[in-house]
Amino acid sequence: MMKLSKLFFTASFALTTFSLCATAPELAMASPEPDTLPIEIFESSIKTLEENHAVDSMRVLANYNDSLSHYPAYELYNYSWSHDRLNPYRIKIDSLPDSVYIHCADFVYPTKSNRITSSFGMRRSRYHYGIDIGLQMYDTIYASFDGRVRIVDYERKGYGHYVVIRHNNGLETISAHLSRVHVKNNQEVKAGDPIGLGGNTGRSTGPHLHYEIRFLGNAFNPTKLIDFANKTLVNDQYYITQRETYSHKKELDALAMAAYHTVRSGDTLSRIAQRHGTSVRRLCQLNGIKETSILRIGQRIRYR
Repeated sequence: MMKLSKLFFTASFALTTFSLCATAPELAMASPEPDTLPIEIFESSIKTLEENHAVDSMRVLANYNDSLSHYPAYELYNYSWSHDRLNPYRIKIDSLPDSVYIHCADFVYPTKSNRITSSFGMRRSRYHYGIDIGLQMYDTIYASFDGRVRIVDYERKGYGHYVVIRHNNGLETISAHLSRVHVKNNQEVKAGDPIGLGGNTGRSTGPHLHYEIRFLGNAFNPTKLIDFANKTLVNDQYYITQRETYSHKKELDALAMAAYHTVRSGDTLSRIAQRHGTSVRRLCQLNGIKETSILRIGQRIRYR
């Protein structure tokens, strides 16, 4: 009964604010950016809605449930829809809902290549939040699941041309370094629809697809979901849990605590280690260098 009440008042609030005939996707597009409508708003508005808005509850609930059956991710993301920010949700891993069922049966592999050129995880002093798939220039890139395009943008020093899709199953995917984009913001796509062509735009050392899978803004290792060697799913269904899906959180926490020393004239690894209370061996581990490596003035050396 509690769940039914929340659904009714969620729908009532949205319909009263925008229009009695709007569907869930339309509501998502109509709200301002960053457009979050937390459940507290609905709960605090219950009395007002009951007293001031004569709404046919059965009709509203039926329409709302029908729209969510086609777009379940809109309820999960609380109607947040931003074209400007990759992660507008501000939800930490510790605050993610646990044991979330993700339906993946409509999956289509994102491109024809299965050659992994860079894995998910630490890359020297920064974190690589996706999988890099080596490809030929202008190879077609496909939507992985049904969904709607949330972002089409360009980052000169980052993703290059990239596309973010909010999928109906609750995931979001990022396809980056594209040479061309074939979709636009708000466009609905089906799994397997072409969304662009592979390329080498942005911060890239060669043609490849940078591919990310995110849940409520937090990336996780795509290999937990996809068997890249065979271009198939590991399973047709996936349960997101903090412990297993985000097993890399310890690495992220350590990275957040990282500290760096900027090399100055006369600095050596030994001197830097002594100054910051660590060892040369540890400096080499943190920075992927050797004890014999030559330091450059201005170089950043991580010591924690």
